[in-house]
Amino acid sequence: MDDRNASFDTLLGSALMEANWREYGPFWAETEKPQFSPKYLRWRTRLLADPFAWAKKQMRPLWMRAARMAACLLLVSGLALGSLMAVSPTVRAAVLNWLREISGSQMTYSTQQTANTQILPSNWRITWLPDGWELENMTTITQRYEGPARQGTLTYACYPAGDSEMTTNVDDTADVDTVRQTITVQGCQADYYESEKYRVLLWENEEGFLFMLRSSTALDQEAFLKIAQSITYCAGPDIAYEMGWVPPEYDAMYRDELVGAAQEEWTFNQVSLIWQYVVDPICPLALPEGEPEEILLDGLTLHYWAAEEAFEAPDSATTTVNGQPVEHSGSSISVGGVTITISGSPEDEQIGTLAWTDPDTNTSFMLEGALGREDLLHMAQSVVQTAPEPSPPAHNATMMEGTAGG
Repeated sequence: MDDRNASFDTLLGSALMEANWREYGPFWAETEKPQFSPKYLRWRTRLLADPFAWAKKQMRPLWMRAARMAACLLLVSGLALGSLMAVSPTVRAAVLNWLREISGSQMTYSTQQTANTQILPSNWRITWLPDGWELENMTTITQRYEGPARQGTLTYACYPAGDSEMTTNVDDTADVDTVRQTITVQGCQADYYESEKYRVLLWENEEGFLFMLRSSTALDQEAFLKIAQSITYCAGPDIAYEMGWVPPEYDAMYRDELVGAAQEEWTFNQVSLIWQYVVDPICPLALPEGEPEEILLDGLTLHYWAAEEAFEAPDSATTTVNGQPVEHSGSSISVGGVTITISGSPEDEQIGTLAWTDPDTNTSFMLEGALGREDLLHMAQSVVQTAPEPSPPAHNATMMEGTAGG
């Protein structure tokens, strides 16, 4: 039956063409031969090949034709994007929100994805480290650890989405893409870079946060990847601490409050005074070597490492102003009616350190600066418990190693 219908359609099409020619043929004979455009000729060929199918298509509602066109465009776009993802690591990274760009020994990850404002980078914590590691420094997005006997370093960072950018490097490699591997971390695709000196790992989780671990090869690969697998979301303790008293000559520089931790700094004459605390620490805070003095204060045992040398501003020195040597005394001089502050940074031998643990909240505290014993104790005694107010994270960062920095 279908074959007979097809034959009838063909015969009917031919009959209609013949009828049209008989009716309008004389008019064609009296006119010049028209010049049809290629577009028209293609359209006419499709029409004459199956006039009934063409008529049926024209009878479809407009919305149906638009939907069909949209589906075709989506299919073509998907196939094109899939092809790019197969051959282009940069595009593949972009599909995962964070765009990876590599230039020589540097790699930059950036995104403009909308950030989850309900979750902070500091909500994620490392929950396992090998024995002997210590926390040296922390900010709203990074923590830096030192290995046993100060051998080896580990930097952990979590970057938020939303107009963010992070640049890091593998400085002993001319083309970092040659040392990049693709592995899986916590069920997510990760970029793993391993050179003679460094291990660097970056991956994005479902919430759009970018995680980074980098270490020297003093930390073996198995332990390095185990640390990455241990990173876990932490809602955080509902406590925080503030310093109630600071020597009045010190000016506040910053306070980075994380979830369950904080680092705060004050300065005087370019000399830093630093305070840290961590609730439920995964490892000890980095403290001076040697035996400390034990001090009982308000029922707590504090440990004090005295500075080997007392810090004092220089009594006299020579400063060059406009190419001319100028003698000065104390910490400032006056030249042409302008006061210039003269200061020097203390050496490690001029830094005193005070550390203690609150057993009720399992919080470790540390104070260090060019201060005497009584001032440090006064600061420790002034610490008060308060409600957490974590600092908003920075959105751009540079994390370099080797010749670019520690």
